[in-house]
Amino acid sequence: MQQPAGFLSPYRVLDLTDQRGLLAGRMLAQLGADVIQIEPPAGSPARAVGPFDDAAAPQARSLHWAAYAACKRGISCDLDSPRGRALFLRLVEKADFVIESETPGTMAARGLDHAQLRAANPAIVHVSITPFGSTGPKAGWAASDLVLWAAGGPLLQTQEGDRPPLRISVAQAWLHAAADAAGGALVAHFARLRSGAGQHVDISAQQSVAQATLSSILSAAVGHENFTLRVQPKNSSGKTLDLSGSGARTRRSKWQVRDGLVEMHLALGPAAGRFTNNFFAWMRDEGGCDDALAAWDWVTLPARIETDEITERDLEDVRVRVGEFLASYTKAELAEAAMRRKLLLAPVATTEDLLNSPHHRERGFFQQVTDASGRSASLPGDFAMGVPGAFVPLRPAPALGEHDDEVYRGLLGLSAAELAELRAERVIR
Repeated sequence: MQQPAGFLSPYRVLDLTDQRGLLAGRMLAQLGADVIQIEPPAGSPARAVGPFDDAAAPQARSLHWAAYAACKRGISCDLDSPRGRALFLRLVEKADFVIESETPGTMAARGLDHAQLRAANPAIVHVSITPFGSTGPKAGWAASDLVLWAAGGPLLQTQEGDRPPLRISVAQAWLHAAADAAGGALVAHFARLRSGAGQHVDISAQQSVAQATLSSILSAAVGHENFTLRVQPKNSSGKTLDLSGSGARTRRSKWQVRDGLVEMHLALGPAAGRFTNNFFAWMRDEGGCDDALAAWDWVTLPARIETDEITERDLEDVRVRVGEFLASYTKAELAEAAMRRKLLLAPVATTEDLLNSPHHRERGFFQQVTDASGRSASLPGDFAMGVPGAFVPLRPAPALGEHDDEVYRGLLGLSAAELAELRAERVIR
């Protein structure tokens, strides 16, 4: 059976990104584009991003690289040297997209800004991924993952009362930006199909992570100033109350069970309190609580809390009993009960859970790849279903300079002697 070519099979992408943008090229490569990852001769900084496989060769230890550079061809080129820049511009002439994640001004200092790229190829779509965009007063600011979450808005929603907010689990701000970069590249491509002209797609990671605020970042623009997701009523003594039940602000949305954690809020109020009623009805049926507790109506409970009829100590006693009840179950047992009883509860999946998921196995989500050294890995495959012919099978991430000869000889027609000279000058590896 012939393998699908992918929706983007006629197109070529030059990918200069490091860990701040690798996913963009990975997505386009999965759709069949010929994505050429261009690294400095010493290797991309992304190869130093963990987690690591300590049994692999030094340049292949990074599982981050293995995941996000998959499906690409890989070449080396020193863009800080005149001959390297000349080589790159020759490649631009034969490409459709350039994606980079350099600090604003770096490409211009090399003589490779958008004007230069467009002079080499007027149809080129140039995509930049930066912390705050290529222009504006913050364009040159440095930014970590934590800074981007803070600047983009989502970090505020992790705040607990007057305490500082907590960081967003594992680093992922650049993944939001890189996914937006892939989408932006295709929007520019659709425009190019009509006009024939390329353009500069300017991606700000700060703006990309704003989507994680559940659109609350847009509240002021529609006339809702000082909008907050956290309602903070006060009781009769004037003390601010946490009416999230066991929510994140009381650090009890995660519950220890026999084989890990589950996520569950003891929700209050008319929107979701009925699901908590369902939970305590189940607890009563299983002997986990008495009729008096099961009779609490969590839909109307906020009013009882505000009048001090239900105290914080009462709520903490309930949390303790809930924790003791859940601790005897497995994640699978609780997931089944949640569907059967209509509970707002979900298992917290580990990487191993995802890899072994019967659901993912049935859909063929993970694919096995084997690199040139014989090392095998399971990687996430197609990111959409129901689009026959859209995606191509995964290929392992390239070794450093793996396709130098193939690309430079095949695309640019360089001779073996010319490649040897470039290597001697350390323009390529």
